[in-house]
Amino acid sequence: MPPPTEALRFAATGLLLLLGAVLLRDHRHDRSAVASLFLIFTVAGHLLLPLFLNRGIPLGVVHALLLPGLAVPFAFWLLAEIHFDDDFRWRWHHAALLAGLLAVGYVSWLTVVEHRLSPPLGGEAGRRFWALAPRFLGLAFVVHALIRIYVGARYDLVVPRLRVRYGVLVIAGTYIFLEIIGETLLSGTASEAFADRVHSTAALALAFGVCFVSMRVNAAILRPAQPSLELPALDPALAEQLHRLVEVDQVFRQEGLTIAVLARRLGAQEYKVRQLINAQLGFKNFNAFLHHFRIGEAQKVLGDSTKGHLGVAEVAYQVGYRSLATFNKAFREITGQTPTEFRASRQG
Repeated sequence: MPPPTEALRFAATGLLLLLGAVLLRDHRHDRSAVASLFLIFTVAGHLLLPLFLNRGIPLGVVHALLLPGLAVPFAFWLLAEIHFDDDFRWRWHHAALLAGLLAVGYVSWLTVVEHRLSPPLGGEAGRRFWALAPRFLGLAFVVHALIRIYVGARYDLVVPRLRVRYGVLVIAGTYIFLEIIGETLLSGTASEAFADRVHSTAALALAFGVCFVSMRVNAAILRPAQPSLELPALDPALAEQLHRLVEVDQVFRQEGLTIAVLARRLGAQEYKVRQLINAQLGFKNFNAFLHHFRIGEAQKVLGDSTKGHLGVAEVAYQVGYRSLATFNKAFREITGQTPTEFRASRQG
């Protein structure tokens, strides 16, 4: 019979792999589900590696568990980006970040665990550095993900996603955050065994909680949200107010406009404004809502030959942008052209 710590880790891994199998069966073509599978795969490697290290297993099996385990902070960061940023796209520098995290973690493992780099790079100070470097680097990924979750949630217009994903990701992120802190402060001390038991118990509890929630919530939460026709009937008066604010008062021109400010202008609760913009206009993100109307107005100005004296920066500021770079990026994403190219094509 395996020791309690090992049994807890095996149980947690089994639950996560069960959830992964369900995701693979039902949602394998969804990028959120794929990111969730990646996180499950990395966490499984992280949980299982300590159970096999001292049992003479082949080096290839060790690496098959070690490398995924080192990628847990990146996998969490990636899942947060995909869940909360509807415009997120995989880029080459993301692969570079993952490679860097794996490289640092692998050198740390060779130096601190396997003692294959002896003397360690940089002597005893180098050993301490390599013991802490992957943990602080992993902590940086988690902190950045949590900040993105917090900031991104302010602009999310999909209320169910805002409620459920925010809770699941923050709980998971807090767990990873506390685990890294615990490993950093308690590793090599008399409390290490106790910390390992607490970690294994928490891992099982979290795995059970994630599986329970995932099985009960609507499967649509794993997909980018779409405007829903099944929402309760929207307030016609509120919809008319929003239409007037956007089309007549052109509220989108206001710099620094937020959902809270817009809700105050409408005299309505924030969640109602979020639902209205999402269901009525089909926007999943408040920034996408602003870009749509600001870029539309900018197109009118840039296409008007009588306003050719206005510079691109002046047009950007007139329609509500604080940054010319943000304006240029949004304009290109929506129109496929830079503002200068658009103006030349309309006035040439």
